Order: sequence, then structure tokens, then C-alpha cells
Amino acid sequence: MARRALLLLWCLSLLAAPAAMAAPDLRASPERATDGVYRLSWEADGAARFELQESDGAHFNPARTLYTGADTASVITGKPDGEYFYRVRVLGESGPGPWSEPLQVTVQHHSLARALQFFVVGALVFAVLLAVIIRGAREDRDTP
Repeated sequence: MARRALLLLWCLSLLAAPAAMAAPDLRASPERATDGVYRLSWEADGAARFELQESDGAHFNPARTLYTGADTASVITGKPDGEYFYRVRVLGESGPGPWSEPLQVTVQHHSLARALQFFVVGALVFAVLLAVIIRGAREDRDTP
């Protein structure tokens, strides 16, 4: 009789035990940023809180916690050129879950020559628009 009671208690404890948490799915958009700005997003079924970490290496030694909370995305800005690694995990009531697979994001800003090209093209478009506006205003003024 005692064996059956112990077996029943063991079976009930298995049913009552929380399901193992799966590692969240971590994504970056884009994975190669040319302006130092990118968005990290993650998903996990039934999770309420997350911890997001960043590191300069894939081994996360040292790692820096960037975010802890319920959001499922974070925008990263102001990063200089380099390789950055991220991971996220669920913070459950029974403790933290496993880390996601490390995600690598490369930041490589546009060169100064390319930035100057963008500036020159923008200045030319501005000059053409200004000329069209001035010409149209003169024609409107001269029309009886």
C-alpha cells in the first residue's frame, strides 16, 4: 500500500512540475547595420519576462545585461563599427530558462566619401526644388 501511495505521489509531482522552458527565438533586423541602428526581437510561448545580454564575443565573457522586462523587442542605437553578440532568455517563476542561440550583428557605417555623396545629391535636389518654387512664384506674380 505504501508503494502505491509513493508511486501516486511521484506521478502527481510530475504532472504538477512546470514544463521546461524553451529558449526564445532571437532575430535582428538588419543583421548588418550601416548606420549603427538595428532592432532585436524575440519570441517565446507563454513567457512574461525576458533578459537580453550583449557581448563583444560569442562566449559572452564578459556579458552586459541590456534589458530585463516583458517587451519582446529592443532597438539598439549609437553603436560604433564592430561585431556585437546578443542572447536572450525567459525569466520564469521557477528561475531563468536556457539562453537563445547567440546572434551576431555587424555594424559597419558608410564611408565618409559615401556620406558626402549623399549630401551632394541632397543639396542638388534642394537647389532644383528652390529654383522651381522661385520660378513659379515669379510667373504667378507676372500673370494678370
